[in-house]
Amino acid sequence: MNRHGIQAIGVAACLLLTGAGCTSYFTTAPARQVSDQGPIKIGFIGPLTGDVASIGVIAQAGAQVAQDEINAAGGINGRQVQVIFEDGKCNAAAATDAANKLINVDRVAAISGGLCSTETSAFGPAAMQNKMPVISYCSSAPTLTGLGKYFFRTYPSDAFQGTFAAEYAYNTLRARKVSILYHVSDIGNGLKDRFTARFQELGGQIAGVEGSAQDNKDYRTQLAKVKASNPDLVYAPMYPDGGTAMVKQYAELGLKAKILAIDAWADPKLQQAVSGKADIQYVEVVMPTSEEFNAKILEKTKGTDVTVCGSQSYDTMKILAQVIGQVGTDPDKMADALHKVDYQGASGHVSFDQNGDLTTAQYLIKEIVGGKGVPVE
Repeated sequence: MNRHGIQAIGVAACLLLTGAGCTSYFTTAPARQVSDQGPIKIGFIGPLTGDVASIGVIAQAGAQVAQDEINAAGGINGRQVQVIFEDGKCNAAAATDAANKLINVDRVAAISGGLCSTETSAFGPAAMQNKMPVISYCSSAPTLTGLGKYFFRTYPSDAFQGTFAAEYAYNTLRARKVSILYHVSDIGNGLKDRFTARFQELGGQIAGVEGSAQDNKDYRTQLAKVKASNPDLVYAPMYPDGGTAMVKQYAELGLKAKILAIDAWADPKLQQAVSGKADIQYVEVVMPTSEEFNAKILEKTKGTDVTVCGSQSYDTMKILAQVIGQVGTDPDKMADALHKVDYQGASGHVSFDQNGDLTTAQYLIKEIVGGKGVPVE
């Protein structure tokens, strides 16, 4: 780790987890059929409304920019690309409905998504049964590793973010007693478990663990317990809307311990709402995004900078276009080609291991100052 908190983590060695094991209410098509005439259809699933929509619209913009560039360059072997956007709402039922439509009605060649791990865990197993290539641009739950032959992701597993956060908390912040306040979800559960295991391994103490529903807006009961535990640090693997409500109540109750949050707190709306209310740092995936690319996102979103998931969504569309251009839309050929991808994009270097996970991940630490995330010196 350097002075800015950037660390590279090798991924391939320890991704041995199995699939999500979720229940999927999904119609399975008797055979996957993709038209060889007209535009090549690619599905997009992400939260365009709801608690995580402020990140979802940035991911949507990334996909739109990629679509525009691909089509302006002549499409895929002369065929235009049509991205069909579906609102997964960071919700299992909505994401399952979206995937069902994309596969069985729209007959897409591949799906980019979901954004939330809750979305991807819901539709992923049935998508694998349908031999549907899926690249998630933002789902990071460790339980997605090993989902299936046709599953990949351009965003790193939280198996490594949780470990990174614990090491940063112990070694850099010198925290020895941590309380955890988390959302009971694929993301929250995975990060809580990984952080706890590594922090205790280093010699730290977990003073308390308080879980809450993702859509909860009242955290006073949990925060009272956190305050009573008198921690050096509060680790908060929470989604943006709940995190915003929590921080406001954190300040009202007079808690002073630093908060260490997750990559979802790169959300511009959250940063503006909580700035100055608590001492907050968060983990963010390193993205070598250019000013030119950011300008394209600004144009699509009418003024919102590219943040978490936008670059990965863009790269996902570009990678799918590249692979379809090489081997067509046969799912087995696409899966084989995706395992050979060596791509340098807006989010950095992309290559996949045997499970479809990224082979490397880099993180840095930012703090919320003046309504924005600023790298920690």
